[in-house]
Amino acid sequence: MSTKNSSVERMVDYVRGLRRHGEGRRAVHVKLSALEREFQQEHYRIFSASALRGLVTKFGATIFSLPNTDIVMIVKDASVDDIDPPLNNIRRKMRQSSLIASLDPIQGVNDDFVSWFDLEKDFQGFMTYVERLSVALEAGAEFRDDKEDAFEVKAPKSKTGILNKPENIPSAPVKAPRRHVRMMPIDAPAHTFEDRELDPDLLLAITKALHGADIAGQLRKQSIMAIIGEGEMMPVLIHKWIPRRLLYEVLLKGRVLGANRWLDGYLEDYIAKRVLASTPTMSNENSLASSIRVTAAAVLSDSFTQFDESVGVAPRSKIVLEFGAVDIIANPVAYDMASSKVMDLGYRISIADLHPLSFLAIEYEKFRGSFVKLVKPEGAVADWLRDDTEDAIHRKVDRVGQARVILDGCHEPGDIDLGHLMGITLFQGRAVAPEAEL
Repeated sequence: MSTKNSSVERMVDYVRGLRRHGEGRRAVHVKLSALEREFQQEHYRIFSASALRGLVTKFGATIFSLPNTDIVMIVKDASVDDIDPPLNNIRRKMRQSSLIASLDPIQGVNDDFVSWFDLEKDFQGFMTYVERLSVALEAGAEFRDDKEDAFEVKAPKSKTGILNKPENIPSAPVKAPRRHVRMMPIDAPAHTFEDRELDPDLLLAITKALHGADIAGQLRKQSIMAIIGEGEMMPVLIHKWIPRRLLYEVLLKGRVLGANRWLDGYLEDYIAKRVLASTPTMSNENSLASSIRVTAAAVLSDSFTQFDESVGVAPRSKIVLEFGAVDIIANPVAYDMASSKVMDLGYRISIADLHPLSFLAIEYEKFRGSFVKLVKPEGAVADWLRDDTEDAIHRKVDRVGQARVILDGCHEPGDIDLGHLMGITLFQGRAVAPEAEL
């Protein structure tokens, strides 16, 4: 399944999981796709998600950003009076849209821009709506929420502005299936693995496969952006690493469902050594610096010597070496030696994979990092972020320095707003920039 449709699948799966838990829940569908094209730009979607941030922090609302720029929000124990003010803020932002200007919105009542749902009263109606919406999005068609048919295929316009009927497309709307259709992977060949946990046998198979693999060809890059208020995004770092899920897909034609931190650490050392030995380019034409994932063991190996020699006369101060928190804590002596080595050479260090609550607990300065990278936690924000926690994280970000703290895993526009709540201004994830091949 492509990244484009992953948010749709997550939404459908999430709603299905609420079948017996609809009590007190409401949902809204904000249809940015109904507006003119200029109002579908990314900064309008980010603003819309940001406008809903109070519902995320106060009620633990869940927001889904869809491929057609729409937003679906599901929230528990929030009244219509709680939900409507943020929606009005969005309407005011989009007031230049002819659609918004033509509407006279009534609180809690559906219109061409917002659809409301009470899951406690009609869960099945909402479930059907979401399934029809997902079918339309997967087909790349326009969703029609006012008709029995989920979507229709549009005929292209002629040069004179008159619709021409395509030869192979019927004029009647295409009938959507009644149930959400989910594509399942074809069974992998006998020499590959199905989805499974990481265990010693699988680790051995992966390392054998990597022995003859083109490691450098699996490297990906992604921009880390500074986002302050509603200003333009500015690239700060270009991060380079091998996404683990991509590696598993290429080698195994499947997924590894769970991580064993000790076996995973061995695999990370192996990958980091191979990556460094491949001497990837660390140029950073469009950012202030570049970063690459390493481990303490890899830095202390001959692979790092090859990497350092390949850098040549380029300034090491513009290269950031990213160490994972588990690697640092599990191998403190090796990390102390590795960090001293790279700092003496002029490189800078980033400490990655920290939960925001772990960030509060550790003495960051002792790790000698120039950057610290927090990971946006899975699940409801309300499960880990209370008002006092938010204030504490904000204070620590201010003490460490906003220019040093990165929030990783920002795959939805609302994640950026969450970072702003904690005082963070540097972001990484699909909501900020796509992963790209080197």
